Amino acid sequence: MNYLKITVLSIGLLAVSCSIQKKESPQTVSVNLKEEKLTEIKYGPHERNVMDIYLPANRNPKTAFLVNIHGGAWTQGNRKYDGKISEYLLSQGIAVANLDYRYANFTDTHLPELLDDIDQVVKYLSAHAQEWNTRKNGFSISGGSSGAHVSMMYAYTKNPQIKTIVEMCGPVDFTDVQTLQYVKAVNLFDVLDKMSGNKTVWNPGDAVPEAYAKTSPVKFVNQIPIMIIHGDKDEVVPVQQAYILEKALKAKGAEYKLVIVPEAGHLITKLPKDEQVVFSNVAEWLKKYGTN
Repeated sequence: MNYLKITVLSIGLLAVSCSIQKKESPQTVSVNLKEEKLTEIKYGPHERNVMDIYLPANRNPKTAFLVNIHGGAWTQGNRKYDGKISEYLLSQGIAVANLDYRYANFTDTHLPELLDDIDQVVKYLSAHAQEWNTRKNGFSISGGSSGAHVSMMYAYTKNPQIKTIVEMCGPVDFTDVQTLQYVKAVNLFDVLDKMSGNKTVWNPGDAVPEAYAKTSPVKFVNQIPIMIIHGDKDEVVPVQQAYILEKALKAKGAEYKLVIVPEAGHLITKLPKDEQVVFSNVAEWLKKYGTN
């Protein structure tokens, strides 16, 4: 009888101990965690494999965590472009990894290599989830211009666990003849070929190079929720690209939101009023689709 009592008592103590351990786990406790900013974090071997991490106070593994990719025609730019939106999202309780990545070139660095860099970032974030008390998977992804393109291609072709996409002023379809004529007129084929790895010369009337089709996000849309933000006076990536993407999303039955910013150009946050529209829409979307 005494043996039975001891056994029951031991089981009860064990259950209490497990309960306490569960409550104290860094994966579940979120109170009293302070806001943190980690700068110049190396996530890979290349000199441009560097990122800044923004961790909000009282975060937990359900907090939205955004991987942000800067623009610059795949061949220039840096994460400083997006420091302001990263700070804003941090103030809204959203974690951000704002990163640099390799530039595309004519020889050994094209879209697959850029996507590999993004993949290294996601793996780094996942590996530090327990240390930071952040999510291990289900990250969100965003970018502007070429960064939007890379974001979509990563989510659509490389990581189906991405929870949601925010694309701002991004090119989506390099098989559209009207788009290619525009690219030719503004002398952007060099950067397009660096990104896609295309080796042929396109002229009106020619077949669209296979490399352009393989790097067009519109060809790979799926059910990942996506927000599209575009200025209707964009002089670099015509707003028609946003409507092409919208049409493909409708055909797929995907959840999306299209935000057209009136009178805004390619630098969509140039004016304070437009910046507020963009920033608030991004935060609202991530709070809805980037959590849990």
